[in-house]
Amino acid sequence: MASDNQDPQEPPSPRSWPSSDLKKQLSELRQGHIHIPVLNIDYDVPDEVKSTHHWLNRIFVWVGASLLGLVAVLMSVFADGAMEAFQQVTQRYPWSPLLITPLGFLAIRHLGRKYFSGAEGSGIPQVIASLQPECLKADQLLSWRVGIGKLIGTTLGLLCGASIGREGPSVQLGAIVLKSFGRFLRAPILYSPRSLVLAGGAAGVSAAFNTPIAGIVFAIEELGKSFYEKETSVLLMAIVVSGMTALSISGQYYYFGVATASLSGLDLAYAVPVGVVGGAFGGFFSWAVVRGTKKMDQLAGRPLYVWVTLFGLGVALLGYTSDGATFGTGYEQARNLLSHPAGLTAFPISKILATLLSYFSGIPGGIFSPTLSIGAGIGSSLAHFFETPHYQSFVLLGMAAFFSGVIRSPITAVIIVSEMTHNHSLLFPLLLAALSSYGTSFLVQKESLYMALARRYLP
Repeated sequence: MASDNQDPQEPPSPRSWPSSDLKKQLSELRQGHIHIPVLNIDYDVPDEVKSTHHWLNRIFVWVGASLLGLVAVLMSVFADGAMEAFQQVTQRYPWSPLLITPLGFLAIRHLGRKYFSGAEGSGIPQVIASLQPECLKADQLLSWRVGIGKLIGTTLGLLCGASIGREGPSVQLGAIVLKSFGRFLRAPILYSPRSLVLAGGAAGVSAAFNTPIAGIVFAIEELGKSFYEKETSVLLMAIVVSGMTALSISGQYYYFGVATASLSGLDLAYAVPVGVVGGAFGGFFSWAVVRGTKKMDQLAGRPLYVWVTLFGLGVALLGYTSDGATFGTGYEQARNLLSHPAGLTAFPISKILATLLSYFSGIPGGIFSPTLSIGAGIGSSLAHFFETPHYQSFVLLGMAAFFSGVIRSPITAVIIVSEMTHNHSLLFPLLLAALSSYGTSFLVQKESLYMALARRYLP
């Protein structure tokens, strides 16, 4: 019997709830609806949380991104091993590149044309082309066959001294892995193919450079040119998981070490002339790549292979006359320029020519790392010209300026240079140099490099 002092309007305690009400509460909870009148709670759990379909998609993206991180580390190991092997041979036989490089270019181009069509060049134009609605061979450009060809071709290119990088190929491999992973496992895909390609490409940049923020910015600024809310989650998941996988294997590192350079006051104005010079060189480089690639696409048969052999011989001669400085990715040269002041040298011009000849040959390989090393050389030369004590700042400004002039993605250039050197005190000067470079480059080459190259794969 209830006490006389009990309020008749007071709801019964949970212990006095009927069993039918408890069953109803449990049933609603299973359906994702939390309804507790006593506590004035009426809440519907979002479908993204309660749906098994959504969680399966996340798991498949996590697994795919982990595989992507492993692929990025594998490509790094292969690339470093190939360059080390080439250096050992050239140290023992200095004349060997005159034979190895042209024959290697010839063999790689033949393998690419016969077995791995679509694996040539950087790989980023193929990813951009696959994102276009009018592309008729998106599946071919992002197939496992092309990915294998990319890995093999880039490794062989570095093994014979080509002036190429592995970051562009990592972007294409990332897009291939993430797009194909769900289809390969017959996963219940929730995300669109566009989202998976964007996420894979961005994760490829992140894992290759150890620059997660740059991966996000690159996906927005270059790969997609636009960004949708639905793509946010898969993009972040892929970048975080692939980056963590790569770091767990390789450990924390900065490609160019830790740079402490900074500029203040009137010295900030140095960013403008460095940006203008870097943009002019970058615009010329971009113009030359587009025109030269178009000319090479018109060749076939014996004339094509003759030119590829001549390009390889040109790369070998440039490397021989520069004591090997123009061979490979250019990371070592950029690190040396950043930490050891150098005077006016011919390295930037020689590296530009070696990179152009390597790209004209049609072998797999990117231009990110050669571009950064060329920019470092331009910055070093300008520091010598201005006779400034801010040598390291000029090198970093040159890297961002030339990269922005070539790739035409100024924010990506700033973030990559900042993250790769763990330097955040130069953000404003770097941005000023990159924007100056962007405008100057536009006067030389109207269309961005990767978009112009992507048109090769569109009807």
